Amino acid sequence: MTTVPPTSVSEPTRSMPPVIFLGALAALGPLAVSIHTQSIPEIARSFATPYGMALNTISAFLLAFAIAQLVVGPLSDRFGRKPVLYGGLILFGLASAGAAMADSIEMLILARVFQAAGGCATLITPRAVIQDTHRGIEAARIMAFVAMLQSVAPAIGPVIGGGIDSQFGWRAIFWFLAILTGFLLLGTGIWMRETRPLVGGVPDRWSTIFIRYAGLFRSRLYLGYTVTFTFGTTGFFGYLAVGPALLIEQQGVSPFVFSLTLMVIATQFVTGNFTASRIVRHLGINRTLLIGVLGVTGAPVLLLILSDMQGIAPLVVPVVIFAFFNGFIFPNAMAGAVGVDPRVAGSAASFLGFAQLGTGAVISFGLSSLGTASPVPLALTLIGLGIMAGLGLLLVRLATPPA
Repeated sequence: MTTVPPTSVSEPTRSMPPVIFLGALAALGPLAVSIHTQSIPEIARSFATPYGMALNTISAFLLAFAIAQLVVGPLSDRFGRKPVLYGGLILFGLASAGAAMADSIEMLILARVFQAAGGCATLITPRAVIQDTHRGIEAARIMAFVAMLQSVAPAIGPVIGGGIDSQFGWRAIFWFLAILTGFLLLGTGIWMRETRPLVGGVPDRWSTIFIRYAGLFRSRLYLGYTVTFTFGTTGFFGYLAVGPALLIEQQGVSPFVFSLTLMVIATQFVTGNFTASRIVRHLGINRTLLIGVLGVTGAPVLLLILSDMQGIAPLVVPVVIFAFFNGFIFPNAMAGAVGVDPRVAGSAASFLGFAQLGTGAVISFGLSSLGTASPVPLALTLIGLGIMAGLGLLLVRLATPPA
């Protein structure tokens, strides 16, 4: 199996669309996750359905988004990045219009499932395109910029959705997404060129793709980066699960203040991405990852030390530090894993996304079932995740040939 050294110099082989456009594509799915969150009570009233049923517009989206990633990646390796992106955008746009016109909560949830499947393609394709056109350190740098744009979307989604809802109602939120998809389709036609690697000028057969896909799981390098990525980037899901209880119920902060803490945390992830993109050229992918792993392990240790203190800062400051070092892990582990075999970059990126969301769901469920009177369970969980990410990086080290 062919592997690309994780610290190799950039080797652009095909024309890549503007990074801002790739970031906008990658942000579409995450934006759709949260953009209607503040409107869920009104959606429940509109359909005379329980609030818990309306919450399924989020949970069903996330479940479909995770599962679809296992399909979208191999499709892009077989049929190309551009056709899959077109298909995903068209499906997302039609599903958004369907959500806007839904006459029952069941139809809205179904539309959200199709929306997730289409949005998955807009997340996977940019990651594969970056790996198609760049290698190693340069791929990690570009991935960091795309991740910065992607990570802003969930934070500003409720702000955008709330403004639209206040003026035009919750259905207009989904019309906005449909219109936004139209602009991204136009951008795809202008900037997107097919970047999928070909062998002898022809696409690989399904059998070849699946053999190479299976080969990834025999690669200690891919498994190491995957473990580092999965456990190094899923801790935030745990904070989302118990953070409201810890801050709103235990500390008495308002929902608005809690939303501000989320925005601060999100901006630190962006700052971490930017910082990592600057230092990776000097340190390389693996050393940058080591700093990230040490940071995401040390931050919850601070949270544990401060767990008996009252107030917002003892809880939020360690999570802010945690988010900053998450920004080191996300682009570099992604670039390292996807670069193991560029011929199946789409499939490699798909499994990474599935592993991240699936693990995040398990962590969220597990922490939600524990007591929320203290941040200790959250701190111990984050420390455990950091240790697992470190074990993944150790596997990378063992699999990487000496320089």
